[in-house]
Amino acid sequence: MGYVKFLGTAGARFVVARQLRYSAGTWIELSGTQLLLDPGPGTLLRCRKVRPALDPGKLSGILLSHKHLDHSTDVNVMIEAMAESGRKKRGVLLAPKDALEGDDPVVLRYVRSFPERIEVLEEDRTYHVGEVEIQPVRHIHGVETYGLILNSDEGRLGFVVDTKFFPQLPQRYRGCDLLVLNVVRKEWSPDIDHLSLPEAIEIIQGVRPKLAVLTHFGMTMLRERPWELAAQISEKIGIPVIAASDGLTVEKAQWC
Repeated sequence: MGYVKFLGTAGARFVVARQLRYSAGTWIELSGTQLLLDPGPGTLLRCRKVRPALDPGKLSGILLSHKHLDHSTDVNVMIEAMAESGRKKRGVLLAPKDALEGDDPVVLRYVRSFPERIEVLEEDRTYHVGEVEIQPVRHIHGVETYGLILNSDEGRLGFVVDTKFFPQLPQRYRGCDLLVLNVVRKEWSPDIDHLSLPEAIEIIQGVRPKLAVLTHFGMTMLRERPWELAAQISEKIGIPVIAASDGLTVEKAQWC
């Protein structure tokens, strides 16, 4: 049975630094394939502390949307844990090129021999990990960043990670049954390359998923109680919308 588990829902430097919400990644199981998206600070600890505990040794792949620290800090330890402390060559890492090359790569070279393979994310390519097909969506952010669409026989899931809004976004995620959106700010700001709540609503209305989940909150969202905002959006647009909380599990039945 497929599910998405939010190990953490923090989405801005202040929220992460103060750990007002956990900053761990998102664990996904689809068609028996277990994946981890964006292992930020504390991901390994959260895997062990949630109940039931999650075993990194069962991961088939780690998906890194971009190299900013709130998304990538635990990527190396999670690669090592996926490969059972390096004793087994297993799993797949998908990551942007600038997370692996250049002046500031975040994936350490000594762990790169642990996965079965490492693939560089590029738009208009399709990747396969276990029983899941993965399609990257290029976003507009401070570094090379990709949202991800995961296709399996348990549904089509879209993860709209950090990005500045652009008009093509709703079209790129069209057809998703579950749509997860990183919403850092309640109000729009021209200087921030993150989605605001009004922009997230526009995307949800364009995609019309069976369920939308808001996550990755900054202070302006937390102050306004995102669960209440989500309920108001649901009533206004007629599409189920919920706000993620640390440890929330969304089951397949909720997006089917």
